[in-house]
This record gives sequence, structure tokens and C-alpha cells, in this order.
Amino acid sequence: MGVAAIPAIVQWGALALSAGAAIYQGEQQKDYNNYLAAQADADAKAERGAAMVEAERIRKASKKQRSEAVAALAASGVDVSSSTALKIDEEIARGAEEDAYLTLTGGSDRAARLNAEASGARYAGKQAQTAGYINAGTSLLNSGSNIGRGWKRTNSLSGGR
Repeated sequence: MGVAAIPAIVQWGALALSAGAAIYQGEQQKDYNNYLAAQADADAKAERGAAMVEAERIRKASKKQRSEAVAALAASGVDVSSSTALKIDEEIARGAEEDAYLTLTGGSDRAARLNAEASGARYAGKQAQTAGYINAGTSLLNSGSNIGRGWKRTNSLSGGR
């Protein structure tokens, strides 16, 4: 083993470095995509929570509005148990409940889109990781093949020693 072995050692070192870099890049992409997925999951949870808070705010505002309407009707001399007063109260309650429902539905829709985004990011991360391993394997095979051909070429040029 002499000077002729040095190029082979350098080639094998480059091969190992290339394969390691491909795996590292795939792992980094996977980690980044998992980070994006976790962020999207957290955003989805926040969307649901915000929608619930807003729906509750709408319901509380409705109760206040209903109380004010009953007080205004009573102050004007209308019987608060009359059909008109009850219809007004029901209409306010129905409108508020519809708004609360739409708020919750909108929050759920936004959360579902964010959850889908998170799933896509996790899938992309797995794909990047797999691509890193495939690139490393391809690098190993190509470089190993080239090194093997180089060894045969060097060996045949030196007279088969």
C-alpha cells in the first residue's frame, strides 16, 4: 500500500461524505417540515379556540340585547309575555345562535385546512427523508462503481500487478 492507495482513500472519503450529506439534507428537510406541521396544528387549535370564544361572546351579547329589548318593551307599556314581545325575543335569540354557529363552522373550516396543511407538511418531510436515503444509496453505488472501474483501470495499466 503506497501512494497509489491515497486516491482510493480520498475517493472513499468523498463517497462517505456525499452519502452522509444526502442523508443529513433529507433529515433536515424532514425536521423542518415536521416543524411546519406542528405550527399548522397549533394554528388549527388556536382557530378552534378563537371561534369558540367568539361564539360565546355572540351568545352573551345576545342575552344582553334580549334583556334590553324586554326592558324597552316593558318601559313602553307592552306586555312582555305578549306574542309580539316573545317573537322579538325569539328572533334575537335565533339570529345570535345562527351567528354563533357560523362562527364555529368557520373556525372549524379554517382549522381543517390547517390540519390538512400539517398532514401535507409531514408527508413532504417523510418524502424528503426517503429522498435523502435514496440519494445516499445512489451516491454510494455510483461512486463505488467508479472507484471499482478506476481500480481495474489502474491495475490493468500497471501490468496486472
